[in-house]
Amino acid sequence: MKMVRISLVIVVICIGYTLFYFNQYHIEDERASIQSNLTEWENSGTGEEIKLDVIEVTQLDNTNSYIVLFETDNKNIGYAHFLKGWNGHFKIELSGHGTNVVSYEEIKTNNGMYRILVGKNPDFKIDHITAKSINEEFSFTSNVSKDEKFVKYKKLPSDLKQTFPADLTFFDENKNIIQNP
Repeated sequence: MKMVRISLVIVVICIGYTLFYFNQYHIEDERASIQSNLTEWENSGTGEEIKLDVIEVTQLDNTNSYIVLFETDNKNIGYAHFLKGWNGHFKIELSGHGTNVVSYEEIKTNNGMYRILVGKNPDFKIDHITAKSINEEFSFTSNVSKDEKFVKYKKLPSDLKQTFPADLTFFDENKNIIQNP
């Protein structure tokens, strides 16, 4: 009788956890579902109506992390960090948008830390961007010459301790620095 009770408790806990998990990872792996859930997420608690358009979804190497690049109705670029669960569905981890042409962010994945550049390239003026850490000997350069809007990323070496913030330098095709892209 005691074994039946223990088994019943274990079954109830497993069912509870499964329901909890599926409730968290409920966003289908399709553009319409990603966009509608992200729109709801962005509008929750803001008191304003933000409309957005998903531009691309980029998986960070072989991790369960995906970066969703989007544009708001007032032409600001934003990104969201989505996690993919073992059920093949997503949950939103975080998001942000603003008036910066390019944002440099740190993303923690199930396979280490990544740095991402998200943004837009007005009139294709920017050829490449270099992100150089202020506190560590780390930098990376990304070519964006053919990208109107982009997500670029680089996995960080595991021995780095503090790679944020970073200085971003924008270059044109002649390797001249662009002050205000």
